[in-house]
Amino acid sequence: MKREEIDIKDTWDLSLIYKEDNDFYSDLDKAKELLESISKQKESFLDNVDAFLKFHEDYIQLSRYIQKLHCFAHLHCDVEPNNQNYQTMYAAIMAFYNQVQASLDFYSVSLINSSDKVEEYLTDERLKEYRYSIHDILRNKPHVLSQEMETLLSKTATIADTSEQVFDALRLEYDPVIVDGKKQTLNSATLNEFLKNKNPRVRRDAYHHFFKEYKKYQNAFATTLSGVMKKDAFYADVRKFDSPLEASLFDDNVPTSLFYKILDKANKEYRPLFHRYNALKKKILKMDEMYNYDLSVPLVEYETKKYTIDECFDIIFDVVSIYGDEYVNIIKQAKEERWIDYYPHDGKRIGAYSSGCYDTRPYVLMNFIGDYNSLSTMIHELGHSCHTYLSCHNQSPVNCDYRIFAAEVASTVNETLLINYMLEHATSKEEKAYYLYEFLENCVGLIFRQPMYAEFEDILHNYAKDGKPMSAKVITDLYYQMNQDYFGENVKMDDLVGYSCFYIPHFYYNYYVYKYTLGMTVALAVVSRLLQGDEVQKEAYLNFLKSGGSKDPVDLLKSALVDPTEDALYDDAFHYFEDLLNQFKELIEQ
Repeated sequence: MKREEIDIKDTWDLSLIYKEDNDFYSDLDKAKELLESISKQKESFLDNVDAFLKFHEDYIQLSRYIQKLHCFAHLHCDVEPNNQNYQTMYAAIMAFYNQVQASLDFYSVSLINSSDKVEEYLTDERLKEYRYSIHDILRNKPHVLSQEMETLLSKTATIADTSEQVFDALRLEYDPVIVDGKKQTLNSATLNEFLKNKNPRVRRDAYHHFFKEYKKYQNAFATTLSGVMKKDAFYADVRKFDSPLEASLFDDNVPTSLFYKILDKANKEYRPLFHRYNALKKKILKMDEMYNYDLSVPLVEYETKKYTIDECFDIIFDVVSIYGDEYVNIIKQAKEERWIDYYPHDGKRIGAYSSGCYDTRPYVLMNFIGDYNSLSTMIHELGHSCHTYLSCHNQSPVNCDYRIFAAEVASTVNETLLINYMLEHATSKEEKAYYLYEFLENCVGLIFRQPMYAEFEDILHNYAKDGKPMSAKVITDLYYQMNQDYFGENVKMDDLVGYSCFYIPHFYYNYYVYKYTLGMTVALAVVSRLLQGDEVQKEAYLNFLKSGGSKDPVDLLKSALVDPTEDALYDDAFHYFEDLLNQFKELIEQ
């Protein structure tokens, strides 16, 4: 399908950002003028409180221009990648962003070197909105270098990301898979469908055809992956952190103990639950040997209905009504104002996301095909969009941006509410079993698999820190053994499983994956309380969504009555999983 064949009502309306392309360039020119003005304030912005306030007001306005310009350009490029006008816009804003970073590299060093004066300025009520963000910068004092060194480091940014760029640029081709005598295309989008096929030969062939390509280029992938780890270790060392993990968690002001708490709960204390789940899978599938590529075979035979976009919205409105009218009305506005780009077409970016800023709507890109996953994806991404909307409408531009650490909470709460809704409205044993299975699989992916990924990532970072070799054999042997230990004796590992680590893009994101586990554990706690009619929890959660980035993420979650530093949060989540597993086992054995 081509984009022009799609009804305009099913595409997003980016004219709400800029009506004409010239408006984009007009704002870009204003941003360039503002950068020039801000750069001239370098020597004087600390002279007095008025100059300090003026600088920060200009700085925030510049940030708003950049975010708005970037949003407009990247959204267009993701649905019209061959439109050179939009590619030129994207190149222009990215080039300007790099210029801004280089021009303003003096900012943090100047604040820290004059911290006493800055603290005095912050007592002025006119700077109230800036206190949190500036104090957050001052926390960096032990890790900020001389101005000369900071300038040097800023210039390394464009080459430091070479490994990620190489990974993104690598495009592999795979042998086709024979299904019912016909060749079918294998790629990253179709792999999972082949792994669900009832024919074991199809599953095995798909897995082998896919990951043998990663084995073929193992040295290239090992070099890129180890390059990321070495880069993170280098910057952590230069900035005087004890480890790459500490450096990564510093921006969110998260203690390393929280990271290891999540790993210990999933990878040690509650791992037997995961083994028990895999044993049940093997029993239900009646397999003498169950390989890792067999784990996606559906355990429940149930054909979910197909949904129209309007039917999806009807369900979503029912699900989110638990929050009250304000939240429901945001989603009504999303539908009416065309925040969502629904259908797949030639050239459109795969997957789904929510993207927006203070001066735009929080748009959603998805590839809607009308199945349950499309419904689930829609409510998930609208969770992000509602979080952004509420943050931007209740916080100033200074404090509206919430951290990635807390970003997965709103989406996962919505997704968990949806599956509870589907369970409640199931009309047959098969339908209920299907949604219980979907719930279990979702939990497995977030509270078991992601901590395994996080442990693997942590080990490689420590290899880099300690100067240990990271050849393809070292990396793939480690990943193979971790998978074997993690999945337990009921799952046999294929010889290619070690090479599958090269396929996972999150290993290039510097300690991101554990945040999925955090999001799920928080979501299970919030949802269980909301479904019990806990009005205090509802108010606290909505206030969390409205708080943006006005506090440290851990403090925001505590104010939402879910303390991520407490063992009880994780214990409750894993016990929730155990209860789901018991329900599923009982239902499936009836």
